[in-house]
Amino acid sequence: LVTMLMQWNSKLTVVTVLIAILSEMLTGAIEDAAKSMGLGAAFVGFVILPIVGNAAEHSTAIVMAYKNKMDLALGVALGSSTQIALFVIPLMV
Repeated sequence: LVTMLMQWNSKLTVVTVLIAILSEMLTGAIEDAAKSMGLGAAFVGFVILPIVGNAAEHSTAIVMAYKNKMDLALGVALGSSTQIALFVIPLMV
């Protein structure tokens, strides 16, 4: 049991490091694109990054709507919107 837990711990550590690297690459790409489009850093930080960060939730809502599971699609979309409203909008004020 201890050996199995240590294996999972090492796998989780590797995956965490990979996600951190990919996050840095994504942020750098967004910063470069924002500069080329003339967008401000505040707009990118408060609007663009949260939208990109919730892309998995957006795609899930679209797939569920396509499968005619509207209750689940609306739940995912409302949850995502509520998350943005509660955590991003207050920081903009």
